[in-house]
Amino acid sequence: MGLDYAVQGKIKSDMTLWERIKMYIPGYRGYKERNYRRDEDRAVRNELSRSIQGTKQDLSEIMRGLIGTPLMLDVERVRTKVDHLDIDVKKAVNGYSGFHEALKVEASDLDRIVHWDAKIFDSITEMRRCTEELLDAVDNGNATKAMIRAYERGVDDLLEAYQQREAVMKGIAEGATETE
Repeated sequence: MGLDYAVQGKIKSDMTLWERIKMYIPGYRGYKERNYRRDEDRAVRNELSRSIQGTKQDLSEIMRGLIGTPLMLDVERVRTKVDHLDIDVKKAVNGYSGFHEALKVEASDLDRIVHWDAKIFDSITEMRRCTEELLDAVDNGNATKAMIRAYERGVDDLLEAYQQREAVMKGIAEGATETE
């Protein structure tokens, strides 16, 4: 009962009576349901991006606290990776496949991707928590290179998970839609 179910419920509750009636037309229902899944995917990715934006702002504050120290360059490198993640999320494949496309994105694939994005949202929430801990360490003068490296490994794992998601959507990879 995470973010993916909340978005799905909101989209379905916003259907008008006419849209509900049209769902009984053969062929139209599948078409419309795929569009709703794409809308769910887009809504989840927008929420992911919003959360990543907050992390980027916190990392900028951390960098300001580390001005003049060698750790600032390490945090800048991590912030660049987080920015890359944000770009990946915003520009993610939307799950559209036209009638004549060789690669078809099935409804079940879209369902798994929305679920996968919701799991990635949990990972981004954890990244936000770790960012706050790093900010506290900087404020207290306790930030270490090891802390920043551990944080960077978490960001790298998140980037890899999102790239796997993209590979599945582009038909390059199959199967595993679970984040580790």
